[in-house]
Amino acid sequence: MNRILLIAFQQALRSVALILLPLSFIALFAWSTAGSATGNTSDPIRAAIWMWLGSHLVPFKLSLASGFSSGALSYLPIGAAIFPWLAIRSGFRRANEFLENPRGARTFVVFFYTALATVGAVLSQSTNIKPNIFLTPLFVVFIALSATINYQAESFQRFKFLFHSFIALVGVATLIIGISLIMHFEIVKSLAIVIQPGIMGGVLFTILQLLYLPNIALAGVSYLLGSGFSLGLGTLISPLTLDINSIPAIPILGALPTAKHPLLLLTLLIPILIVALNQLKTFTKYREFNLRQKETLVTVFPFILILVLFSYFASGTLLTQDMKPVGISWWKLPAIFGAIQFITLLFGLYLPKLVKAIKARKSEI
Repeated sequence: MNRILLIAFQQALRSVALILLPLSFIALFAWSTAGSATGNTSDPIRAAIWMWLGSHLVPFKLSLASGFSSGALSYLPIGAAIFPWLAIRSGFRRANEFLENPRGARTFVVFFYTALATVGAVLSQSTNIKPNIFLTPLFVVFIALSATINYQAESFQRFKFLFHSFIALVGVATLIIGISLIMHFEIVKSLAIVIQPGIMGGVLFTILQLLYLPNIALAGVSYLLGSGFSLGLGTLISPLTLDINSIPAIPILGALPTAKHPLLLLTLLIPILIVALNQLKTFTKYREFNLRQKETLVTVFPFILILVLFSYFASGTLLTQDMKPVGISWWKLPAIFGAIQFITLLFGLYLPKLVKAIKARKSEI
């Protein structure tokens, strides 16, 4: 047992170091080139821990400068989560190779990694910036568990079509965003000039925008399907609505639409086609009513649950209360897929069953 605990702790610590050490180097380099009012080297180390926690999508409470209300940072780059995810997955595989016990390796690596993250959240708190201590273990456990799952297992095969199809839809949205960036290049250029981050700042700012691409892609999907997204208090951007006050000086936001585009609602045909094909695939494999119903629901519910989680992560507050909410609604996009699935089941399974039951009763009479 002591050997299991030691190896699991070593691999959890290694997973932390794989991300935290490079972030510490970046923070120290940025601190040394930009200068500091206090000259305290603990500041960049604390900043590195904040960036590391932020890569786990842990939200922060902020106490801004005088004259501003308290803010928060919960709209974080989903793309950044790939780094701790890969680090944890590597640590888990190493622990599993030594222990040859997947369940034990998973349990203790996740436990120690979560404990280290929680300690980091507690120790890195400052007067102005505080990681959310209560949500830290929940978010870290979610990412750590997802990194230790065997996605090649047979139980995951039934979800492949839906998830691959949704990724293709995200790809379509990303392509449209890219086209919009090209069409609004002058706006993108103007926003880039306003920032003037310098060489090092420009590199880091570009990386940050790339890490926000999954958030923006999900916002693009939500826009195409009609539910839209927000960019601050009282705003809504959708094919039928364009309520927007001002935008932050972030170049990628130059892709925002400048007019209404109701014809884009035709893209609703894509999720309808995805759900219908998935249902047809299930109906082809199973003939009995109960099996068709069970397999369809077992396939769709986890997909909608994952969509709820990603929608939640793709929304939040961006520093001030005026920039709340930013991103998509946590329930609208899953609700669209849920409604499409319900309608498809109604017409593809329940109505035919009802018609057969009525005909059978008439024939008995």
